Amino acid sequence: MPLPIQPAPLPLARPNTRPVAVPSEQPATSFAERLSEVVQSADGALKSADVASADFAQGRSNDIHGTMIAMQRADVSLRLVTNIRNRVLEAYREVMRMGG
Repeated sequence: MPLPIQPAPLPLARPNTRPVAVPSEQPATSFAERLSEVVQSADGALKSADVASADFAQGRSNDIHGTMIAMQRADVSLRLVTNIRNRVLEAYREVMRMGG
């Protein structure tokens, strides 16, 4: 008769320990720098979509799939930037309400 297999016991959590920070090799970027990168990336995606759609419309390209993918990437990038803007404004308004 085979013996039943028992799972290994889970380690107990230590309530008063803090996670150890792992030093990163890259310097930390500021919010403004990261935001600038995201906006530049979105701008590049929009320009790429404009070129792809213009090439398709003028008959220089027949890649409808590539054109649609470029347009969707631009749409997602623009939505991301819009959501970031909305959240920053919301946080700013919240801070203003706390101060008054």
